[in-house]
Amino acid sequence: MRVIKKWKSRLALWVGQITLYVLRLIGRRGTSLPGFLAYRLSPDLLFNLLTQLDTCVFVTGTNGKTTTSALLYSILSDEKNLWLTNKDGANLMQGLLAAFLPHVTATGRLGLRKAILEVDEATLPRITERFHPTMVVVTNVVRDQLDRYGEVDQALAMLRQGISYPGIQLITNADDPLAASLGIERELTSFYGMDEVLQDTQTRNEVRDGAFCLMCGQEIEYSHTIYGQFGHYHCPNGDFTRPTPDYGGILRANDASLIVRWRKRNTEVEQFAVPSPVIGLYNYYNLLAAVATACTLGISTRKIVEAVTVYEAPLGRMQVYAGTPERILALIKNPAGANSVLRTIETDSRAKAVCFAINDADADGRDVSWLWDIDLESFLATAVCDRYFCAGHRALDMALRLLYAGVQRKQIEILDALSDVVKATESLDVPVYVLSTYTALYPLGTYLREASR
Repeated sequence: MRVIKKWKSRLALWVGQITLYVLRLIGRRGTSLPGFLAYRLSPDLLFNLLTQLDTCVFVTGTNGKTTTSALLYSILSDEKNLWLTNKDGANLMQGLLAAFLPHVTATGRLGLRKAILEVDEATLPRITERFHPTMVVVTNVVRDQLDRYGEVDQALAMLRQGISYPGIQLITNADDPLAASLGIERELTSFYGMDEVLQDTQTRNEVRDGAFCLMCGQEIEYSHTIYGQFGHYHCPNGDFTRPTPDYGGILRANDASLIVRWRKRNTEVEQFAVPSPVIGLYNYYNLLAAVATACTLGISTRKIVEAVTVYEAPLGRMQVYAGTPERILALIKNPAGANSVLRTIETDSRAKAVCFAINDADADGRDVSWLWDIDLESFLATAVCDRYFCAGHRALDMALRLLYAGVQRKQIEILDALSDVVKATESLDVPVYVLSTYTALYPLGTYLREASR
């Protein structure tokens, strides 16, 4: 039986590598299909490769996984110290396996010994029951695709199960009550969160997950709200309070740097500034998570500061495509993520146009009811925007949501195809923010890149 399993894994490896080679010959990325075929032939192959790693960091959570992984990769990996990663964000079993295939010999020997892997929340417990990573980083826990994860308590249960094994170091978000709850009374846990950030004075209608204490059910109170459910909070009954972050972030007005306050175990505090290569408050959390992880792994603060200056954002993370008009591409996939992007757009005082590209394929989530939980009303109250475009399979759903938010019908244009986004906006003299779900993201990235040449 052991010999049969060995040769099944070897066959799976060869099939995956040949498929990857052919896909790259024809200009495809091969981020999932090679891994899908290999995993179908031998699920053991992935675990055989994982066990060859000396150091393995999993990045999981609802939003920010890809950006945090990319930031961490830019800090840790260089020509002398290469790390393996799934940089395109394919974070299910097949995507993880596909990321390994280019680095494996025909006999199954892995060429790299360190990995940073973005892992889907539902996939995490399926992996950790057989393989225990060095570290798990949790970005946040908010409501996501209801048809995949159900309500947020189900996602939280998956994460809790995934980190339940001894020896796994946890890095989690102190400002998110749900993410923070994963580390309460747990050994090998470090927290990160914002010590100081400008208070948002606008009254908003954002959905706040984790509004009640998980210990007693009492509604959580906030002394300082940051966005969504993030902030400084406590249970009025004293059963649960925000942990003091081991890595505290400080954001000050008109300062593009993130100041990190590192509270070490011996009461020593080290403070240093990290130049920010990202846009938006939510991305500062991703940066802080990456810095906290790097410090925990023993990376010097000098190297961290140097590394982030050459960081390149993954596709759909507020990429700016130069031209007339300027177009900015951002991924949205749930209410919290969409609200965070809209808040960032609000800070742009220029007149602007916004295009929503909403698909409902499996990777996007078939249920698009989340569109109704986006706080468009607050955005409309502050943003200077009078042109809206709707594209994708669910363009009409998005247009209806805009109408109910108060946008006039004459301000909305429905586009028949994603390729029409460029043509429909080419005559505008204001920047165009393109907000896209997963399956529309890569086609749009191609169209916008070609238009900016």
